[in-house]
Amino acid sequence: MISETQHITSESISSREKLSILPNSKWYVIYTWPRAEKVVYQELVKRGYESFLPMTKTLRIWKNRHKKLIDLILFPGYIFVNTYEFELYNIKRLTKVVNFIHCGGKPSIVPFKDIECIKKMLSLNQDVTIENEFYKGEKVKIIYGPLAGHEGILKKQKGKTRFGIQLKEINQTVFIEVSANVLEKIQS
Repeated sequence: MISETQHITSESISSREKLSILPNSKWYVIYTWPRAEKVVYQELVKRGYESFLPMTKTLRIWKNRHKKLIDLILFPGYIFVNTYEFELYNIKRLTKVVNFIHCGGKPSIVPFKDIECIKKMLSLNQDVTIENEFYKGEKVKIIYGPLAGHEGILKKQKGKTRFGIQLKEINQTVFIEVSANVLEKIQS
């Protein structure tokens, strides 16, 4: 006798239900129209996709000397989506989505640990900076504190020790200031 689950066809399963059946989704990078990140992010969330739009608060001073705390998008034009490769076509069809980032015809995948590290960096309420250039620095591992266990690069600038995570997919590096005593050099 055939079980009930074998009678269900792929047409009768919604796309969201398909996602709950498959394990091991991956983080992909979606490229949006300029200044459309928040709109696309809201649409992705509304459709049930796990999305990440890294933002930080910054103080802006306008010409009239009015000060305002605003949300600043960390990676303008980019949104991270935790999904499956077969869903990227549906996401690409959304309004204001340009494409997904790919290399050699395959969608670029951002490691889960890098997304988690960026989320932790943002939760520390410290200044987080983005740089478009890669810096050759020592490979280090954080051994203590909220970022413990994460590996990245070390950069010293103006007497400050900065820990960075390289996102090769979008050619940017995320930096946060850390104390040198929480770092351990990784042997090559």
